[in-house]
Amino acid sequence: MNILITAASSATARIIADSLSGNHMIRLTDLSHNAKGDMIANDLDHGALTDDLVSGINAIINIGFEGQDGTDTHLMDYHTRCTYNLLYAASGSGVSKFINISTLRLYQNHEENLVVTERWRTDPSAEDVAILGAHMTEVVCKEFARDRLVDVVNLRFGWPFVEAVLPDSSYTAATTYDLIAATVSESLLSDQLGPWQDVHVQSPVKHQRFITNTAAKFFPKLAGRLSQ
Repeated sequence: MNILITAASSATARIIADSLSGNHMIRLTDLSHNAKGDMIANDLDHGALTDDLVSGINAIINIGFEGQDGTDTHLMDYHTRCTYNLLYAASGSGVSKFINISTLRLYQNHEENLVVTERWRTDPSAEDVAILGAHMTEVVCKEFARDRLVDVVNLRFGWPFVEAVLPDSSYTAATTYDLIAATVSESLLSDQLGPWQDVHVQSPVKHQRFITNTAAKFFPKLAGRLSQ
């Protein structure tokens, strides 16, 4: 597949790009002040440059959480207007799948004993712009999916991202790098997800905070890596 990865300078994008580069053609992009090396500098404005960016692309992997930094105004503009422009260009170019990398931190203020599933509504505080930005990205993506303009897989990963989970780890929602990569890979290949699908993913840990039944259902190859 020809895959576009946004916010390519971010740590999350690097984890995903490194894992996919052996099996897919990867196009990397980031905002002009971040882009370096073989990344395509693009500020995701509405117009020909963004149309060209997505031309010939089969799937887009969008880093919808912690892909950018900067002022609150800049971040909100990126997660709303820029995301809209990217999706608009993608729908016009026939991109078949849009994978949004979001976060289970959208539920971090909930009590840990609650059984939070994909059916739970996110209600982030406006005080944390990074979390609010992730929420706004999901809102924009969902509108395009509801209009059947592009299929969206919304992957909410647990935190923090780690190399490995130790048996005595105190983390209750950690996700390993290899599980992130494997989940994205399976999302690209699956044809069972429909126009919009939230999927919660975290590594199995002691006192695991989030259930991953939906991920195991849609990505059966990962079932053994998701269960405790």
